[in-house]
Amino acid sequence: MSWLTWKDYRLNRMVFIVALLLLIAPHVMAAVLSMRGVGSDMGQGWPVWVHNFLMSGMTSLVLVQLAAAFIGGNAIACERLDRSAEFLATLPVSRGRKIASKLLVTLVLLALVWLPNFVILGLVVGTHPQPQFFHLLGPFLGTVAVIGLTFFSVAWFFSSLLESPTFSICAGLIVPILIAAGIASAARLLEVEVSGDFFRWWFCGSCLVTSAAAFPAGTLYYLRRVEP
Repeated sequence: MSWLTWKDYRLNRMVFIVALLLLIAPHVMAAVLSMRGVGSDMGQGWPVWVHNFLMSGMTSLVLVQLAAAFIGGNAIACERLDRSAEFLATLPVSRGRKIASKLLVTLVLLALVWLPNFVILGLVVGTHPQPQFFHLLGPFLGTVAVIGLTFFSVAWFFSSLLESPTFSICAGLIVPILIAAGIASAARLLEVEVSGDFFRWWFCGSCLVTSAAAFPAGTLYYLRRVEP
């Protein structure tokens, strides 16, 4: 199992590098601005560094969700693209173990990009004199997580079907946009007043349903696929 995991890591090494850059860049900018005393307290009397790292944590979390689409779209299709799938098919390794290895690498990547931001946001919340202000972070974090899950699940589904990681990644990135556009168009056609919470619940619900269908379907297709 260890060599399988190492193989999947090497195939997704560039994804890890991009994810680290997207993770670190906003916090480096926040640190530089804080050292220079640049930042807004948004009228709340916040220390400058609190606002800067709150913004960098939220920005970083949004950006690193792109890595979920990258690793989902690259997970299976890349092996067909470089013909390593044909070699792996000759080895006495079940596809179940291959799937488990790919998911393990994915979980490591997700932990790598989520945990540091959780720590930073936790420090910001813990040091602010009015932590109750940050109750708005809950809906934000939930929505970001749902979008990342949809990125990964849809990209994973298309990766199991196609030989092109690029097309799989693009599909994963586009589907949440199509869902949002579909909800907005339906509300406009039905002349329904759409509040922020109403839109968010419908959007997140639709994304979760899509993810719940796409990931198992992609996994099942890969497990039953005759050719590599």
